[in-house]
Formats: sequence, C-alpha cells, structure tokens
Amino acid sequence: MIADLYEIRETGRYGKGLFATQSIPKGTIDAFRCKKCGTYSEEELAKLPKKELDFLIGHEVKEESGQYSKFCDKRMLYGNHSCNPNTLNAYILGRGNGGASIVVRDIKKGEEATEDYRLFEGEESIHFVGGCRCGEKNCMKKTIFRPPAPKKLQKFWEGKINAALQSIPYVKQPLKAELLKEHPELSPLFKKSDRL
Repeated sequence: MIADLYEIRETGRYGKGLFATQSIPKGTIDAFRCKKCGTYSEEELAKLPKKELDFLIGHEVKEESGQYSKFCDKRMLYGNHSCNPNTLNAYILGRGNGGASIVVRDIKKGEEATEDYRLFEGEESIHFVGGCRCGEKNCMKKTIFRPPAPKKLQKFWEGKINAALQSIPYVKQPLKAELLKEHPELSPLFKKSDRL
C-alpha cells in the first residue's frame, strides 16, 4: 500500500519515476506491504506477455523464497534508485514481510522520491550492471556492489532511518489507520515523547 502522495511521471533519465504531489516531511511512512500484496505464482508469470514480464523482473522485489512480490498498487514499482535516497525501507514490520518505506529527508512538491536499491539483496544483478548513474555526491559510480553492504553504508542507512523514526509522531501519517489495523503492535511508534 502506498500513500496518495505521489504520481508517476517521466524522469528524463530513468524512464518513469514517482514524484511528490505535495511536500512530504521526514518521518512520513509512505508505503508498506499490506495484506493485499502477495507474490506471483509460476502460473501467473507464465501467462504474462513478454513486455510485462520484463518490466516485472526489472521492478518487482524478489522474495527470499525466490518468488516476485506482487504489490497491490503499481506505483510502488516506480521508486528509482539513489545513493542518497529520500526514502528507505525500514524493517519496522519485521524482516519477513518487506518492511515499510519511510521518508528520511523532506521531499518537496514535484521532487522525485528515491530509494536505495542496495537495501534489497538480489537487486545488484539487475540494477547495477555497469555501475550507478544517480549523480549524487556519494554515488558509488562504477563500484561493483554485492551484498552484504559495507558497515559504513549500513551505519549511513541506520542513522537516516533512526532519525526518521523519531519524527513519526510529529508529522501527519496518511497510512496510520491502515498500518495500525494490520499491525496494532506498532502503536508505540506514533506516541509522542518528551525527549523531542
């Protein structure tokens, strides 16, 4: 499930991407894997036209089971990679179910939402052939990426995610009701603290 905060538009360099239709503050949970999401069966994959199958293989997440994720909202397939992303996958739901996407730095209206594909093991074989072209100051460029991620990169992700998690109770959460309906155990994330 993805919040109604984005639209699919041409990026001018990567084909299509997700662009913010309004300003989105750090700490916003903008997507999570809900009960409507699933995986493709072998039979479903075999019935797909080649063009659709190629798109799926290039954009869907491959599960540990070897099956491809089937997201309930196709907008979830259009988040492009950046080595300095403004959203990251936080495993607040547990590692087995794909986690939730959280905004780790403010996204301006009209700005492209990006994620770091290096968080998803198995993506390197598809997305980093020939290196990265995201253009960020910390871009890995022609460096070969193979999991696990270096400790320095893991600390970078953890710092961004932890800071964003602290902001959750203080920003509008468009997916809060749906998230808590499926994961009531996450209610403490939304409680304000005297520490901030």
